[in-house]
Amino acid sequence: MLKLFMDESGNGNPSQPLIVGAVELGEDADDIEKKIRDLHRDLSARRSLAGLPSFEKFRENGFHSSTDPREVSGPFTDLMRRIFFRTYMVTTNRASFQGVAESELIEFMYVKLLSDLSIQHRREPELLCHIEQSEEMKSILSRLPNSVANQARKTAGQSVSLPRLNTKMVGKREYMSTAIIDYVMAAVSRWFREKRTTSAKDYAYRAFSDIEPSISMLYSFENGRISSRRDPLH
Repeated sequence: MLKLFMDESGNGNPSQPLIVGAVELGEDADDIEKKIRDLHRDLSARRSLAGLPSFEKFRENGFHSSTDPREVSGPFTDLMRRIFFRTYMVTTNRASFQGVAESELIEFMYVKLLSDLSIQHRREPELLCHIEQSEEMKSILSRLPNSVANQARKTAGQSVSLPRLNTKMVGKREYMSTAIIDYVMAAVSRWFREKRTTSAKDYAYRAFSDIEPSISMLYSFENGRISSRRDPLH
């Protein structure tokens, strides 16, 4: 069984790229989850940050890239550098999907990403997907297994044996490992908004370079494959 933790980024904000991403943690998924929980416990005990609204939100809900104070995001980013994980992302600037409702686009992107992963991991008996809880995903979740299987067979162009897709909606506190893909997508989004800069003077480029070794696939519907394990930028 392969465990994936999934989330989307940029929804509801047309100024940001829309990204659907997944992180694969491998056999040490439980150990990584424990390390993240231990870090959350240790950081939550910092008395100097008590009363800071973003810190109190972190204590209650767990790690989140858009709201975590620097005293939290820094240690979490350091932890990410010390653990092994793979990430997969599909993204769009929406130019290719004029007139498509965002909820429909998000579902299409989940189906695209999960069908590709089903083909890639077709020898696995099961893909267990933990998807971060959201109102939009409640209506999508029940349709994913059939939609993903149909798209995978269409992509493969033949009848293929696929892993069983088991999807589960989870909150941030239930599986804190979802924060990994949240932070990765934030770095990718920031880099995209800076026009994919390649200057080391730019923080967006340095942050992207930090997470790029984890990227197994970053695919844009407008620009094709941007980075992958076989064809990294660096």
